[in-house]
Amino acid sequence: MRRLFVVLLALGLIAALSTPAFAADIKVSGEYFVAGYWESNRAMKSSDETAQRYYGQRLRVEPVIQVADGLSLATRFEALERVWGQDPIGSSPTATNSRNTAEEQNISWRRAYLSAKVLGGTLDVGYMGGGRTGTVFMNYDADVARIKYTYITGPWQIQVLTEKAGEYSLTTSTSDSDKDKYSVTPVYKWSAGEVGTQLQWYRYNDKEGAATPYRANYYLLCPWFKATIGPVYVEGEVNYYWGKAYDYLNPATQDKDYDSLNYYLMARYTAGPVYLGAQIATVAGNDPSKSDKVGAASAPSGTIDYQPTLVLFNDWTNRWTGQSLGTTTGTYGSISSPYYVSNANLYQVFAGFKPMLKLDLSASFTVAKADQKPSGYVSDSYGNEFDIKAAYKIYDNLEYCLAFGYLWTGDYFKGTSSTNTVGNDWLLMHKLTLNF
Repeated sequence: MRRLFVVLLALGLIAALSTPAFAADIKVSGEYFVAGYWESNRAMKSSDETAQRYYGQRLRVEPVIQVADGLSLATRFEALERVWGQDPIGSSPTATNSRNTAEEQNISWRRAYLSAKVLGGTLDVGYMGGGRTGTVFMNYDADVARIKYTYITGPWQIQVLTEKAGEYSLTTSTSDSDKDKYSVTPVYKWSAGEVGTQLQWYRYNDKEGAATPYRANYYLLCPWFKATIGPVYVEGEVNYYWGKAYDYLNPATQDKDYDSLNYYLMARYTAGPVYLGAQIATVAGNDPSKSDKVGAASAPSGTIDYQPTLVLFNDWTNRWTGQSLGTTTGTYGSISSPYYVSNANLYQVFAGFKPMLKLDLSASFTVAKADQKPSGYVSDSYGNEFDIKAAYKIYDNLEYCLAFGYLWTGDYFKGTSSTNTVGNDWLLMHKLTLNF
């Protein structure tokens, strides 16, 4: 009897200690896609065109562990981000793009952060999502180390955060070689839209130990709005950077100030199954005549959200191939950052038709020019692009997309010689996306 009592007591203690683990609720969401690409002339040469045909895929899984009411641990990992038939497990990446690393091709744990209801708001601490504010303009999906607090009262939402963009004080002789960001973002929402702004402070001291040491201390003001007025939806955003982009520690070296104005406006009219609209966008470039100014916006990292064209600015074709658009030999020109909109003025009209709930047919025509023509270049024209797309939902969570883009290459890609010849480029893509 005594032994039976001891056994029952031990089982009871085990059950009691195990109860919190069993109480945790785990929810899993994510995305898996496979995309096929056929591009005719990525180098934009006028002869000897070399087509590229390949498939790429990525699996993204986001488990969230609900520890208690108001307390959770959110995570994300990605796996098998690779071109089919290339870069098997354990090998070095074939593509030259630094983002296409062996880790990304196999499995990479991207995020882990706690989220807790504190003082009427939400406190998030750890590696979480960053790079997304306001509209899709200049947004990107990044994994960043943050402490963030969000408070909601009525129609107002206020968010404050600090972000560690880089930590170098442990590996350098300087004591403060950090990259830090601080921001505050108030947002006002109503039933038909929202208006908000972000004020962000960049304090970068990671180059104090460089051959030509300097600090960066600048700011970003980012107001935006979204509104639905009857059948019309309109949104817009402005990004303005100012401050010290290069504050050199040697007084004899000329500093460089940030002066970068970027803006975006899009309007869409919907009438039954038909919609049409237009957008304009400017992402500033560096003026070659102003050596003391930095006009180009801060470069994004991670997966780019704003991709208004299929050929000219495509994050994924650059990621898979590791190759910039345009001829890269001789005196020809190429866009330095083709995977995101940079140094560009875009003018686009678009239209779409939804003959049934699960089918969306759309087309767009875009005129693109460089905001600042590099010194010696013969033209600022990137070219004109026509894109057409059909997206069909096979299931509510499974979509098949077929898209075609044709770029009439502009003379910008001739570089510094008007006698150079360039050719047009087209891209055929189809993609299967599963969301769960």
